Amino acid sequence: MTTEHVHDVLVVGGGNGGLSAAAHLLRRGSKDVGLIEPADRHVYKPLQHYVGTGLADFDELARPQASLIPDGVAWHRTAAVSIDPVQRIVHCADGSKVRGRDILLAPGARIDWDLLPGAEAALAEGTAITTFVDGALGDARTRLAGMTGGRAIFHVHDQPASGQETAFKPLFIACDMWQSAGVLDRIHVVLAHEGARLHAVEAIEREIRRHLDDYGVDVRLATRIERIDGADVTLTGPDGSGVERAELVALHPPYAAPAMIADSGLDGPGTGGFVAIDPETLRHRVHPRIWAVGDAADLGSGRTGGGLRQQVKIAVENIRRARGGMPLQRYDGYTVAPIATARRSLSFGEYDRALRVRRSLPVPDQIRSTPVWHLLDRYALPQAYWHRILRGKL
Repeated sequence: MTTEHVHDVLVVGGGNGGLSAAAHLLRRGSKDVGLIEPADRHVYKPLQHYVGTGLADFDELARPQASLIPDGVAWHRTAAVSIDPVQRIVHCADGSKVRGRDILLAPGARIDWDLLPGAEAALAEGTAITTFVDGALGDARTRLAGMTGGRAIFHVHDQPASGQETAFKPLFIACDMWQSAGVLDRIHVVLAHEGARLHAVEAIEREIRRHLDDYGVDVRLATRIERIDGADVTLTGPDGSGVERAELVALHPPYAAPAMIADSGLDGPGTGGFVAIDPETLRHRVHPRIWAVGDAADLGSGRTGGGLRQQVKIAVENIRRARGGMPLQRYDGYTVAPIATARRSLSFGEYDRALRVRRSLPVPDQIRSTPVWHLLDRYALPQAYWHRILRGKL
């Protein structure tokens, strides 16, 4: 007999967005919140780049999921397989069904290495590294520290991409480390960036370019890695296409939407399989009791933790407002670009959907890289994440 559970609000996904949304819902008066998430370990993803480059310890990275589930939330320790958006029923991997009066989707995006031929083999062989995968951080740390010469290709995906701006972190931290070790001049550092620009916001782009020039990085815009065969990397772009041999390839993984989104008919034309929501209200365009935040949503803006924090608060508030027939709040696409430009310096640019520079802190310039922003990103934000963001206090 199939077990069916019913909740006032059902949250799908127990990452940053899902946990913080569940906590905010409880704080806003929801009496019955359910959460579907199979993982027993929760990783603070922004810290992966610091662990993978040797600037943070492995034990700082994760905590048991059970210790983070808000008191009062019913945790369904299984995976969501499909969703009936009309009946608002989630079918789960363990055979159970979970229904929500409203459903808030926060399952994130998935890495799909099949989109980059040869990537998985290169990672297994040690030719390629990534600081976006928890289990690959030890190899990344070893390979970056041991690099003394040759060609190093760093890769940044265009959208859809989780942490697109943080993909600059391993490049800049490695360059600073190699410069300090006196080997940078012997390493031909290449940035293969799929976008036509380094960044859509001109001020942030100028800051990125300034540091790339200082390190002597060979910048290739609108350039893709088509495949990897051992040490041979096939590049395609306006600055030249062909095979280049590299001693090291640092990959920004290709991302895709969770399969259950399209399988459940929750995507739409032009969304690429991601949840078809109104990017301002975070409400599904067809199913008004379905909401989405984070990497799985077709938001048309940067997929970052800073943006997610704003989305969660607005989505939770809009669930309340929709039930009361009140006007919905609007998300303006706010996001943040924490770009480390050295081991102990970082640019902390904030901007919105209209590409206007925003400032949430009382300082004149957050875009120019300084050690202050590094301390915020490396030490203050992880503590805020564990103790405030996931608790619905920020």
